[in-house]
Formats: sequence, C-alpha cells, structure tokens
Amino acid sequence: MICNIPKVTVTTWNSNNVILVGPTYKQYLEKALNSIRNNDIASIIGQPGMGKTTILKKVQEDVKDALYMDLASKGEIEDEFWSKIDKGEISRKVLPKMDKKKYGYSFWKRLMGVKFEDWLHKLCGKYDDTLLKLYCLDYQKDFDGMIRAINDLKGIEHFSLLIDEVRENHIPKIHRLINAGLGIPVLMAIPTDVYSRISDLAIRRRLDESRISLDNALTSEDIKEIVDVYCHEISDDLLPIVISLWNGRELNTVSSILQFMKSEVEKFEKECSSSQNSIECVKEKLRESHSLKNPEEESKKLEKMIRDLLTSLTKEFQISYVHPRGKRVEVKGKYLTLGIFFIKDNNAYVGLVKLLNDDKNEDEEVKMLSLVEKVEHEKKEYAVEKRFIITNSQSLNVDPTIIKIELTTMEAIRILQGDTEILEEKLKEILTSFNAEEPSTAVVA
Repeated sequence: MICNIPKVTVTTWNSNNVILVGPTYKQYLEKALNSIRNNDIASIIGQPGMGKTTILKKVQEDVKDALYMDLASKGEIEDEFWSKIDKGEISRKVLPKMDKKKYGYSFWKRLMGVKFEDWLHKLCGKYDDTLLKLYCLDYQKDFDGMIRAINDLKGIEHFSLLIDEVRENHIPKIHRLINAGLGIPVLMAIPTDVYSRISDLAIRRRLDESRISLDNALTSEDIKEIVDVYCHEISDDLLPIVISLWNGRELNTVSSILQFMKSEVEKFEKECSSSQNSIECVKEKLRESHSLKNPEEESKKLEKMIRDLLTSLTKEFQISYVHPRGKRVEVKGKYLTLGIFFIKDNNAYVGLVKLLNDDKNEDEEVKMLSLVEKVEHEKKEYAVEKRFIITNSQSLNVDPTIIKIELTTMEAIRILQGDTEILEEKLKEILTSFNAEEPSTAVVA
C-alpha cells in the first residue's frame, strides 16, 4: 500500500496508535492538555470529521486516569459512565488504602483463611464509608449516583472526564455536571450544529471559557503535513490536488481529505498493479486525472455545455434567446468569438470560458471582452448588460467591468467528465446573481 490510511476515516485514530498531525492540531492538543492540568471545563467545537475525537483520544493517551465516554449512540450520560467504570480496577486501586483494623479484619480471620477481599464483600452496603463504597461500587446507577461516584473517585486519583459526541439531549445534564462543583477537569467534544442550538446563556458561557474551535482551523501547513504523513511517497503529486479541492470547498474536513486520498490512490493502485514501478505509475495517473490536457479545446467544450444548459433554463430565468454557437463580434477592428451569448429582457449577456494550466496573468480575448458594448443579432442591436468570464485561474487579470466566475480545476474536470450537477448549480448561481441588483464587478466563486 502506497498510503497508510485507516479503513474508517471518520477519525484518524485506532486503539493502539493515535495519529495527530499538523501544527494547528498540535497547538490545540496542548491547549486541551493544559485544560486538564488546570482542572478546567473545556469544549472542542467542530463539524463531523474535523478531528474532535482524535484530540480526545490523544489526550486519553497522555493523561493518566482519564475516563473516555462516547455519547454518540447513548440516550443518557450516566448509561455510558456506568458502562465504562471498571469495578475490578477501582477495587485494586482502593484496596491498598483500606485499613484492615478499621473494617474489623482481625488476625484470627486471616488465621481462619478468610481473605480480606472476601470480608469486605460481606460489608458492602452496610456502612457509609467512601473507600468501602468505591471498593463495592455501591452507588445507584443513575445520574446522581454518577456524581457521587466521581466525587469519591477524585479522592483516590487524579480523575478527569473526556466526553465525546455530546448531543442536544445531553446538554441539560452536562450543565448539571459542570455545576456540581466536583473540581475535576472535563473536556468535551460538541458538534457545531449542537453548540449553535444551545440557547441557555449560562451554559454557553461555561462552554466558551476554554473553547477550542476546529471549524476553519486547517491551514495549508496542516494539510501538507496530513498528506505527507499518510501518503509520504506521493505527497508532492497529491498535495496540489488536495489543496485545490480544499480551496474549492469540495473537501472541507480532515475526514474528507483522508477519504479522498484513500479512494483515489487505491483506484490507481489497481490500475497500476501490473506496472514495474507502481509508485511512478500512480503519480502519473494522479497528474493526468487532475490536470487539463488541452485547455483551449476544453474551454470550447465547456462553453458548449453551458450553452446547452442555458437553453434548458430559458423559462426559469426568462431568457429569450441562447446562441447555439459562438457569436462572432468586431471589437476595435479585431474579431472576437463570444463563446456564450444570450438575450434577456432585451439586453445582451456575453461571456467567455478560459481554462488554463498555468499562472497566466493577461489574455487578449479577455481584454477585448471588456470593450464589447453592443451586439448585433438578426438585424437588431442589443446593449450589453453583463460581461463575464468563467475560469479556473486566480491570477488572470480581469477588467472591473467583467464578472469573474471562478471554478477550481477539479470542478472543471468533473464537469467536462459529465458531472452536470456541478455545472447546473454554478450556472444557476451565476444567473441568480445577474438578477440581483449588484454592480457588475461582483465575483461569483
């Protein structure tokens, strides 16, 4: 395997080895660990797949006596708590602290072969003694019993709670837990949508005291480290693709990055299975599948796809005419073919598609487009209402009178490969912006 990505990429950890990469996440891990050291109440807020569980599991690795609770499929907090409490482990920790004389275990009992542990079991439930209650785990298995058990446990060890996947129905008891005055650190992971629905200001204030927000946390350096750690041998070829998809918002979480890399690399590994150098083969296929082969021809193909789709949207957007081919116009003694030309409300809308594989800054046809004021069609002259260019280039200079509509290279490739849903969504977005009362310098990205 070229890449080492877990089968389940919703998190980036397994029970034996938690992988956490990226300077931002290392910084957030340290912040989370500090909250434990300082006995704070802290919350990790983020969308699914952004690494909340990864941070919690890494904290569990580094912090002794931290109880990890996963509430994803739990109705009540106490149910998860009592399922995770190990009675045998607690008994082993408590036993050395128990004075045998205090519990009536005499020399004669030992002489008669009565073990101290067996004697203690006979005392369970008979005395209100903290160590004995812990040894016997003598608590009601409800929320109040959980609070009492935690209060007693903190007396024998540095006890902390790591609570994952807090849902809306858990919030009231989370608030009670925080207000119980237990004096223990609590670190909890809460999905962004759950956090946004918390209306109680007191709860929000407590959650915000040491909040770690993962949404929009990833930087290009984080992504670079993620790609390098999981797919080191092909990271140079894979990274530009991942960054492009991230900037285009097609990838928006750590999980989605891992899933994308896993599916792409495994697909090309199969295709390259008979190659003498499978790594180089995979690299080549990555480059081929995520770059434009002939930008000029592909620009013309995309223009035709846009014209065809515009024709199907004429009724929805009150378009009276769509030119079936490129419209040739004269500009300052030169000729320009407008790849897209349609009429709406007796005004002309003109545009070009410019797909590029380089960092080209200037284009002659784009300059000419800014000079198109009127278009003659069927012996009638139409004033130009909007000029626009559709491009995958961020560096291409465009006159302020032209609306620049940016596609990522990956979006363009997927559209050209037949993903008409992306094109329809983008085109409707463009047409809607044309209807809005906005200056013609707007950018639709």
